[in-house]
Amino acid sequence: MVDVAVGDDETYLLLLLADGNLPTGSFVASSGLESFVTHGFLGGSADNLNNTVNFIRDSVATYARSALPFVVDVHQVVTEAVADRGAGDLAGPVDHVCEEIKALDDLYKTMTLNHVAKRASKSQGVALLSLYTKGFSPPTSLSAKCTTARDAFVGKLVDQYKLKVRREEVHGHLPVCWGILTAALDISLGKSLSS
Repeated sequence: MVDVAVGDDETYLLLLLADGNLPTGSFVASSGLESFVTHGFLGGSADNLNNTVNFIRDSVATYARSALPFVVDVHQVVTEAVADRGAGDLAGPVDHVCEEIKALDDLYKTMTLNHVAKRASKSQGVALLSLYTKGFSPPTSLSAKCTTARDAFVGKLVDQYKLKVRREEVHGHLPVCWGILTAALDISLGKSLSS
């Protein structure tokens, strides 16, 4: 059992996001493990555990170098957009922020060469945005007085970016959407990367 300190909202949110029952599409890809096994790279039964651990270690190292820089950049774009607007203007237009995120999303698409990985990344990314909308944003039935300016801004940003993904105007890759989601939830960059 994980011990969560009272008032540690970030850890609580990350534990919720780590729940395998969430409909985030994490089941759509094994990061190549199934192919690794199918093509006989697992080895004999004596080597199974060692080869599996090595595969996972290499996969995590690759992901850390290829995806985490995008999480950092997107998280910073969203966090800075919230900070730059000040408390009174957070509900303003989000077009410029979406354009900055789109540029990073385009770059990630360019760097992801495998079509299966691209498809899985996009599926998982839009699932994260949908999760925010359905599970973490304030209900629309609340009056505007109950919604903070920050919540209004990030809600509008997530909704607009998700709409752009659905219209195929942007890609919505997993690291990009994870950066949006964790920044929208006000999870620190450090915890966003370590989860």
